[in-house]
Amino acid sequence: MSNKITQILLKEIVNLSKKSDQKLAEKIQTVLDFYVNEQKENQKIIKQNEYFLKQWDKKNIIAHEKDAQKDEMLEQQSRLASMGQMIDAIAHQWKQPLNSISMMSDMLKEDFDNNIVDSTYIKDLDETMHMQVDHMVSTLHEFRTFFRPSVKNEEFTVLNAMQSVQILMKDELILQNILLDIEIDELIKIFGNKNEFKHLLINLINNSIDAFNDKDISHRKIDIRCYEESNNIYIEVEDNAGGINNEVIQDIFKANVTTKPEGKGTGIGLYMSEQLVKKNNGTINVFNTDKGAFFIIILQQTTT
Repeated sequence: MSNKITQILLKEIVNLSKKSDQKLAEKIQTVLDFYVNEQKENQKIIKQNEYFLKQWDKKNIIAHEKDAQKDEMLEQQSRLASMGQMIDAIAHQWKQPLNSISMMSDMLKEDFDNNIVDSTYIKDLDETMHMQVDHMVSTLHEFRTFFRPSVKNEEFTVLNAMQSVQILMKDELILQNILLDIEIDELIKIFGNKNEFKHLLINLINNSIDAFNDKDISHRKIDIRCYEESNNIYIEVEDNAGGINNEVIQDIFKANVTTKPEGKGTGIGLYMSEQLVKKNNGTINVFNTDKGAFFIIILQQTTT
């Protein structure tokens, strides 16, 4: 029943009551006046609430936009940091084959002067040089693929993505004397952004590398496992770097939280890792074992 109809009915009651009892009519009029005043006050409150709700919505929209901008900036910073690391890796990975090709060129001249160059020699040299060049080309392809921005989702195997990461980080892992032990079912597939998934794995491996160096661990090992269970895909990354400080482990996925000394870490890597997992409808958690940090990613199986 609307407020207007209610007021009309009350006025009719007042008019009827005047015919029978003036005092009753006065009391009913008092009630009616009180009711009308209350309705006016309620309308004021409703309008104020509507105004505050609109202002609150505006603030939420602005806050959401700022959060989106912040996440975009953090993602860009993370990508630029990875790009710097990857460019160093390209230099490392190309150094060895270029040295080999240069050495073979010098050997060819010397062997030619010594008359030991024949068709078999040239064939072996040609095969070896092509092998080195092919290695450089495949490495460059992996880096170009990693750097190329992509919003395209696709179906890919976890093993294939991990193999690409191994190529990208090959020299860094050798330099850091790290054993990477991979146990991944070759049939497990994920539908999503392959580059982002590789970025996620690189972030977790780099986190372990930093922990190894910060704690000066000599025997270094990272175990990466992937398996399916109860319609979920589980990815585990475990190192033997001694674990994460209990004071920060609960906040380790927050932006700007780092276990590294001041000036040596941005706190972006693990934050972005969680954002990438969430983007793919998954969760990521970490806890300490008797060996080190144990990251577990759980992804829901999806179909294309």
